[in-house]
Amino acid sequence: MKARCPGGKWKGNEAHQPNPGNRSRGCPHNLGIGSIRVQPLLCPVRIGPGAGRYRLGRQRGASTHGCPANARSRGEPRAILLTHLHPDHSGAAGTLARLWQVPVYVHPAELPMAQGRYRADFSMPLDRWVVMPVMRSLPAPLRRRIEAAGDISDVVQPLGPGREVPGLPGWNAVPTPGHTPGHVAFWRPSDRVLLSGDAVVTVNLNSLPGILLARPDLAGPPWYTTWDWKVAMESVDRLANLGPRLLAPGHGRPLALDVVSRLHALAGQEAKQRTRPSQVRGGLRAT
Repeated sequence: MKARCPGGKWKGNEAHQPNPGNRSRGCPHNLGIGSIRVQPLLCPVRIGPGAGRYRLGRQRGASTHGCPANARSRGEPRAILLTHLHPDHSGAAGTLARLWQVPVYVHPAELPMAQGRYRADFSMPLDRWVVMPVMRSLPAPLRRRIEAAGDISDVVQPLGPGREVPGLPGWNAVPTPGHTPGHVAFWRPSDRVLLSGDAVVTVNLNSLPGILLARPDLAGPPWYTTWDWKVAMESVDRLANLGPRLLAPGHGRPLALDVVSRLHALAGQEAKQRTRPSQVRGGLRAT
C-alpha cells in the first residue's frame, strides 16, 4: 500500500521523513494510509520527529502566542496525552495545558515524576551517570528553577483504570512499562494503528551509527534512558501480540511492512543481546 504526506513522500510501505520546512495550509505532516490520519494542531510547537507526529515539545525559537485562537479554529483541545514523562516527550505539555486549560494524562505509575525532580526509584543509567552529577554541581537556586520548569503536577491527571483514552473514542491506552514504569502506547484496534512512544522505535539509538546517522532500524528503547530493560523487552512482545498494521514511534519513521513479525523478532533478539538485571521496584506491571 502506498500513501503520501504533504511535505514528504512515501516509498512503498515505509514512510520517509517529511520536509520540516514545509508549512503549507493545513497539516503539513498528515499521516495518511487508507483511512488512517493523525493530524496535530498547527500551533508553534514541535510534535515529534517523524511523519506520524503526536508527542509534544517546544519548537526551537517558537512561542505559544496566538495558539488558543488557532486551536479553536481547528477544534478545541480536550486533553494532552503523553506516553511517558521524559523531557523529550513532555516538552511544552505543561505550558500548553495551562494555556488551553486542559489536563495532561499519563499512566498513574508516571505521576511521581510529574514534579520534575530526580527520583532514585525511577532512575535510568543516564540519570545516574550524567544528569544527577551535573544537577548536584549547580547552585541550589538554579537547580530549583530547573526543577520548577519541568513541574506539571498542577495539570497532570492519571488515565483511568480502563483502557479508554479521554477525548479519543476508539483508542486504547496499552501499558508498556520498561522504558519508564508507567509508559503506555496508544492503540486503535479498528485499523490496527499503534503509537508506540519509546517502547519501540524505528531508529537504533543503541548503536553509534544509529545515533549519528539516524538510519531506519526497528529497535527497543535506548538502554541508557531505560528504567528496566527486561520489562521493556516484555512490552515489545506484548505490542507484537496486538497485531499492528502501522507503527508510529516516538523516534524514527512510521513502519507499515511486516510489523508483527519484526516486533516478535526484535523482542527475541534484543532479549538475548542485552539482558540486564531487573531493576523493578514495585512499579507498573502490564494488565
